[in-house]
Amino acid sequence: MKARLLAAMGAALVLGACGDDATPRFERITTPEALSAHSAEFERGIEQITDGVWIAIGYGLANSVLIEGDDGVIVIDTMETMEEGREVARAFAERTDKPLRAIVYTHNHTDHVFGAQAFVDVLGVQGVPVEIIGHADTEKLVNRIVSEYRPIITARSFRMFGTALDDAAFVNNGIGPRLGIDAESRFGFVAPTRTVAERTTLEIAGVRMEIAHAPGETDDQLYVWLPDRRVLAPGDNLYKTFPNLYTIRGTPYRSLKDWAASLDAMRALGAEHVAPSHTRPLHGADEIARVLTAYRDAIRYVYDQTVRWMNAGLTPDEIVERVQLPPHLASEPYLQPFYGTVEWSVRAVFAGNLGWFDGNPSRLRPLAPRAEAERMARLAGGRDALKGALDTAAADGDHQWVLELSDHVLRLDPDDAAARAARVAALTALGEAAANPNARHYYLMSAAELRDGLRLAPINSGSDAMIAQLPMAVVMDALATNLRAEDVLDVEQRVALRFPDTGDAWTLWLRRGVLEPVPALLDERDYVLPDDVAALAERVLAHRLLPSTEAAMGGRTTPEILAGVLGSVAVPEGHRH
Repeated sequence: MKARLLAAMGAALVLGACGDDATPRFERITTPEALSAHSAEFERGIEQITDGVWIAIGYGLANSVLIEGDDGVIVIDTMETMEEGREVARAFAERTDKPLRAIVYTHNHTDHVFGAQAFVDVLGVQGVPVEIIGHADTEKLVNRIVSEYRPIITARSFRMFGTALDDAAFVNNGIGPRLGIDAESRFGFVAPTRTVAERTTLEIAGVRMEIAHAPGETDDQLYVWLPDRRVLAPGDNLYKTFPNLYTIRGTPYRSLKDWAASLDAMRALGAEHVAPSHTRPLHGADEIARVLTAYRDAIRYVYDQTVRWMNAGLTPDEIVERVQLPPHLASEPYLQPFYGTVEWSVRAVFAGNLGWFDGNPSRLRPLAPRAEAERMARLAGGRDALKGALDTAAADGDHQWVLELSDHVLRLDPDDAAARAARVAALTALGEAAANPNARHYYLMSAAELRDGLRLAPINSGSDAMIAQLPMAVVMDALATNLRAEDVLDVEQRVALRFPDTGDAWTLWLRRGVLEPVPALLDERDYVLPDDVAALAERVLAHRLLPSTEAAMGGRTTPEILAGVLGSVAVPEGHRH
């Protein structure tokens, strides 16, 4: 039964699609010249970095690196889907017919790990074991996204990556040509068989490698150093754009101090070749040292100056007006804002170190959005006057002010057609002007959601092997975070679940609005669910409301804990974007 339950979860693992078959159209939209030119970074092909080392560029959002040894090959990073993984693996097989000996994950992100099974399938040879190497926390971090935060990270990711945009609106993703996930995509994460906590030296297929923990874009980031070939694979700690010190899809705090320190460790290696996980390789010890130094200086500049102004008592809105890169860094080709931005990074440093409160006492208990909107309308002279101010801002092309005013108007009347149209026009104009693709796509996808009814929906995803690896605790976490607590504040129940295929047993203990999954059968329990609950689990884990399904249990129906309590949290009335 565990396999069926996990399969239900896998069916909604990652991904998004349109609510209908129509792709949102932005035929007359223009693109900043710098963003169009940046697409040259992703020219598709297999490029040789040095003897026995190749890099696949442009096949997906991330790169993949092939290292040839005496009697086998090593792959660093494995693309975002099984389909892309197979394509790159077959291209690698044209360079050498030696069997796959190891895969190294530089970190946990989708575009680096979910094509792994394809590389094993294509390059692996029966009887030759394949070692999967990753940081000690990589599998845990993959599971975190798979379960608790899947719906919100999925939605925000697909807005940020512009997955539903037409060719006129979409140009590139800043660090790669495109996120290659669609309704047919399959995922094949393979759990690490060897983990690295801080640093290790290995020899695989006669290739000496140093693998070191290098926290930066993620806490589980690793770099790979080939001392005999002077090749550095920095993972996502270096690519040809300003670093994503904060990502608008949402992330835990990324320590800028740690990221800069990791770059300092890489500077000390004296690399002659860099094989990045995004954008094109770098060559020449002097150029590599220059770029690494500029990159770490930019990160430290943003951190140091933000902290300086934090200590002066300024709020994030005030600090972003003061912290800008100095001219010599602002003009550096590796620091152009095609992925991260200085402003987003400043806000992340503040929130990551001081939390949500900006220090202004008026923000300790702010008005609820609708209450604020009502007061804004009164201040403007009534709702009609507020709408008039919105119309004036739209006529003046004051797009940011249109968004802020339409926040209030649509809180009061979500169906106001004129306000919706003005908001769509402002989102489109801001997206059209943005050279940062993450901002561009978020604006345009939000416009399509409001204008065209674009919706993100689950698609099929995880391979059987990948699903089988997921711990049952991951499934239980998803159940607990979907509890509609307000419906069960007076309910106390213990519901037992047995999993005959693995011998696992859990008790879901509901205590007046809190669900505690206990990895054991408690002696005192109210119900024992029948084995076949996969259909219910699928609905729960796909974040849809459960029907009033009846299942006989000692003459009683399925308890509310599964029949109605677990499901998605309803979106409050009002607009989303």
